[in-house]
Amino acid sequence: MTSLYAVTVPVMVRALNNLDHLLAKAAQSGIDEAELVSARLIGDMLPLSKQVQIASDTARGMAVRVGQAEAVSMADDETTIAELRARVAKTIAYLEGVAPAGFENRDDAEVILKLPNTEMTFTGLSFVTDFALPNFFFHVSIAYALLRMKGVALGKMDFLAGNAAPT
Repeated sequence: MTSLYAVTVPVMVRALNNLDHLLAKAAQSGIDEAELVSARLIGDMLPLSKQVQIASDTARGMAVRVGQAEAVSMADDETTIAELRARVAKTIAYLEGVAPAGFENRDDAEVILKLPNTEMTFTGLSFVTDFALPNFFFHVSIAYALLRMKGVALGKMDFLAGNAAPT
């Protein structure tokens, strides 16, 4: 049986490394940085900065709720690509420090997610499969789409393989 740790932390670390690769290409693109950081697909969607912040928050929150890791707060104050990359790096370092043992026997553990207007109850497994991973990849995907929309030269392999993507 595959552990909850194995299907979350290494998967999220890999995707965050790939997100850093996307942001690095954005920084090198010559496109106005403020325009990239504030980019939205549509007016009522959150900007690139918030997409990166929520991906980071989702990964860390999953480690706390399912893996019983200590919570680490990060201010949502990034306004540059360099600051977003630093947040991604801090999130990766945090996840790499999470103990796999904290995820053991947590498949059926109750996980309560408190949102502004509701509260959702999951098992550890359903939280990972039905909320944390889909939410995490939604925000990473939107970050990719925003950068593409603004003209950053990215392809599918940049999203999937990061630095290992063919050039």
